[in-house]
Amino acid sequence: MAAWTNLALLAMCAVGACGCSNFLMENDYRISCRTMDLGGGLEFGVRTIPAGAALASHGRVAAYGMVAFVPGDAGVYLPHFVTGGMNTAGLSCDQQVLQGTRYANPTNASTDVGIDHFCEWALGSAATVREAAAALRNGSVTAHGPSVAGGQHFVLRDAAGESLAVEWLDGTNPPSTVALDLNDGGATGFGVFTNEPPFPWHVTNVRHAAWKMANARPAFTVPGTFYPDERFLRLHLLKAAMPPPASYEEAMMQALHVLNSVTVPMGRQLGTDSSAGEGAGDHTMWASVMDHKTKTIYWRTQTNQNLQRLALADARLEPGAPEGAIHFGKNDLPWFHDAASAVKRL
Repeated sequence: MAAWTNLALLAMCAVGACGCSNFLMENDYRISCRTMDLGGGLEFGVRTIPAGAALASHGRVAAYGMVAFVPGDAGVYLPHFVTGGMNTAGLSCDQQVLQGTRYANPTNASTDVGIDHFCEWALGSAATVREAAAALRNGSVTAHGPSVAGGQHFVLRDAAGESLAVEWLDGTNPPSTVALDLNDGGATGFGVFTNEPPFPWHVTNVRHAAWKMANARPAFTVPGTFYPDERFLRLHLLKAAMPPPASYEEAMMQALHVLNSVTVPMGRQLGTDSSAGEGAGDHTMWASVMDHKTKTIYWRTQTNQNLQRLALADARLEPGAPEGAIHFGKNDLPWFHDAASAVKRL
């Protein structure tokens, strides 16, 4: 019964426009962040999936173990519906809403993967974004709809600091967009990913903003709403202005400061892309920070802003290991750190 409830809640995204943000910082620490912005009602958790585990389609098994974020209800999760996560090679995948998506029809080919299992396929099968891009472009992997969550597009990032945007806009394979983003100041991309319009439009929009700011007498303000185009541009402006971090801790704190700029408080906040079908309105249910170099995931939730950490090396992802889960809704993890021991007596 819970699984059917989950499907109904996910389908709300098809009616409205659930917003999310994903970005890669500018430095060599290879830290990326994402927000999961929904209208409420749906629960999430972390699932550990070891190498060798069965994947969702055509008898595939995972070549790489992964730590995945999956939706659920009352502690029961949809194990193959990976909305995001990271594998043991440092590759991440993130699924986000894109209105106007048109998927290909399903086939019986062994190459075919259901779109709701795309991130599970990517994390289980690829070590780098170029490896995933090659499989999509040469047709050794195809994907089909429909999705229970409506139209979706995807961003993959890897330990080399490269990213891949994947979008289906014309109902065919290969995807309409299979675009490398090298976070290179707009030559290929800016290391940012949000929602509609499609990814190439956002890259052009930021280039246009750069043209405005380069003029002799510019009039330009940092965009402040939570609409996808303004989140995309704001993320670029903020992270591009950060100084080079002097340490790992400083790099993490910079990433969190940028993450805070697109974290949507709960309630009926103005300037979101949510609609009437999404209850109390689009807000950030949880956010994650991915360290692609050390293969470590951090996260925080709307009810627990304390940063939680799970290193993939500690997650039992070796072949034959049992799967595991952490339920966000139970709040078993500490939500504050007691500072009493740090008080210095004068």
